[in-house]
Amino acid sequence: MICPQCRSADCFRSRRSGISDWIATAAALRPWRCHTCDKRFYAGRVAWPFLRFAHCPRCGNFDLQRLPRNRVDDGALMLVKRFFGVPAYRCDPCRQRFFSILPPRRIVPSTLVAERRTVNK
Repeated sequence: MICPQCRSADCFRSRRSGISDWIATAAALRPWRCHTCDKRFYAGRVAWPFLRFAHCPRCGNFDLQRLPRNRVDDGALMLVKRFFGVPAYRCDPCRQRFFSILPPRRIVPSTLVAERRTVNK
């Protein structure tokens, strides 16, 4: 998971704490928290602010490769997407091939190191 604020990959699942968290869970979103910037956010496979960019539907990867449209073998309305020239992508880690009308953007995690916060008493 990539944090939408600092783009760190040092995120972990957060506990549900209220009714809004349970409503988000019903919408297939889970609470996450970033160790680096301590931001709390909701996400499924991809963080909410990054949903407007092309990503792998299986693993949520943004590092996609373009491929010819005739190389995608499965999916809904495949012939229509080929006819209208919808771009085809391939996710290297999970080898998923798919069409997406969303604009591509390579979003990679930053290399910031999380500092452990200490409470001053």
